[in-house]
Amino acid sequence: MAAQCLVRNLTEEYLTCRVCLQAFDHPRRLSCQHTFCTNCIRQLVKKSARGRGLDTLTCPLCRTDDPIPATVPIDHFVINLPVDSLIVDLQTTLSHHAWNPETARSANVNRGDLCATHPGRKLDHYCFHHARIICAECIDTSHSESPCRSRPLKDAYSELQTRVDRLLEKLHFQLNEAELETAKDQSFEKSKRKTLEEIDKLEQRLENVFESCRRQITVLRSDVEKLNREYLCNRKDFFTAVHSLLETTSHFESLKQDKNFKNLIELLPSIENWLEKEFYQLRGLQSNDIAASLQFTVYDEVSDFIRRFSAIGFVELKGVKNDLNADFSHLQLKSSSSETPPLSLSHILNRRN
Repeated sequence: MAAQCLVRNLTEEYLTCRVCLQAFDHPRRLSCQHTFCTNCIRQLVKKSARGRGLDTLTCPLCRTDDPIPATVPIDHFVINLPVDSLIVDLQTTLSHHAWNPETARSANVNRGDLCATHPGRKLDHYCFHHARIICAECIDTSHSESPCRSRPLKDAYSELQTRVDRLLEKLHFQLNEAELETAKDQSFEKSKRKTLEEIDKLEQRLENVFESCRRQITVLRSDVEKLNREYLCNRKDFFTAVHSLLETTSHFESLKQDKNFKNLIELLPSIENWLEKEFYQLRGLQSNDIAASLQFTVYDEVSDFIRRFSAIGFVELKGVKNDLNADFSHLQLKSSSSETPPLSLSHILNRRN
């Protein structure tokens, strides 16, 4: 399923440390914007820097050096590196069951199969008027007169099956809508790879040019990363909504497959209400019909670069509602964590180089 792949790819491609190849554990950023686990950075310092009497830490991905003050202990140097709060936020988003907690509470899944009012009596009937699972004794005491109408669970489910199927159909419809939306993210990933390939080709041609040109290449990549972080930040609520939809659908299908009629019927009203709200939320989070894309533009002056140095080009993010291309140096991302918000996205894209 495309939406499920989106969540899996997000974890594999963006939330995995490229040193230990595991999910990030207390991720921290180096000055080059690449992110690694705190302990991985500590080991890099011990093995590749201080272990050889060096005063710099070399990034294992881009070979950028970070100075290590000789008087600063290793642990202090590592702990003082900035926490990557965007990665932390995304990990938090994907680590929780995102479907509405009120739905889970209303299900009373762990309540058991025995009636609380009549100890020892099994909850094996359903009152259509009260939309409640009851026992046989409950029928005699409080559910025998009109407008109450009670049936055994299996018979009640037979009557409600059309309603269940209709709800599942709506859930699948929303999933299909979400899957169509993920195609835009795949298009963005393709444009991102193409953009980086074009930048790399340009870097090959300019390899022997002035060091200032190499610094501009680094800036271009940093711009890609900042825009990519901005893009992910804008899509984070959408990822959460898709994850919520997947969790709810999977849970509902599991109950139906297991013929857990009691819990299934109890969930019906709450999930129907939740789905109605989720429909408008997901529609509000969907982007416009134009898929976002990155594009690298080379200035004409670059062809005459050796004779007359000028700016190399620029990277821009197209197909989004917000103006993300103005003044990259002041881009800041809002974060729900108490840590300092991340300033750029460069480490996410560079991590795949």
